[in-house]
Amino acid sequence: MYIDPALLPSWLPLLTLLVMLLWLACAAWYVPWVALKEAPSRVHLVAGGSVACLFLWLMNVRGIEDLVFHLLGMTTLTLMLGWSLATLAGTVVLLVYLVISDLSLAGFAPAWFFTVGAPAAVTWAVGRCLYRSELRNPFVFILGAGFAGGALVVLVDAVLALCLFSAVGLGAWTARALEVFPVLFLIMFSEGFVNGMCVSALAVFYPSWMKTLDENFYFGE
Repeated sequence: MYIDPALLPSWLPLLTLLVMLLWLACAAWYVPWVALKEAPSRVHLVAGGSVACLFLWLMNVRGIEDLVFHLLGMTTLTLMLGWSLATLAGTVVLLVYLVISDLSLAGFAPAWFFTVGAPAAVTWAVGRCLYRSELRNPFVFILGAGFAGGALVVLVDAVLALCLFSAVGLGAWTARALEVFPVLFLIMFSEGFVNGMCVSALAVFYPSWMKTLDENFYFGE
């Protein structure tokens, strides 16, 4: 989600930039660089997943005035690469997307929270909550982390956007967002369906590609 920086107070992009840098430093610290170096195939997954996300973001639809919609795909990327690596890869993809779309880089940090930071964190939290003995079923992972996780990401983004609009005094934007709120459920379904299908295919045919899928937990005796 990209918000025109002209609509935001001057201090907000700076504050979000500082928080984003700390967040990225934490993500870089937790990336298993040694394991990544020893498994070149994982590098290919990072590159392929990043390119897929970029194309997904570029295929946007202009629906209501001043609103452009596109799928995120961060749920699949996070489940495939893990929280830390997906956060770093998504950051690079967002930067490339802004350059290609000719959008101001002043809005990079706020957009990062809605497009990369929050989706990766929500997906990771949902995935961790599913690792319970009573939920030891691969369909729980696919439906919960893939379908429901993708839909939940959109809902969290929408709530955060409403909170931001209200906090910075964008009353007109808050009212407009509430008017088109029913559209949110269509976007939630689309995001959940696309991510769910991708996670289903990967979990069934290429479970080793899914870093967050513990094969021993779900498929072991």
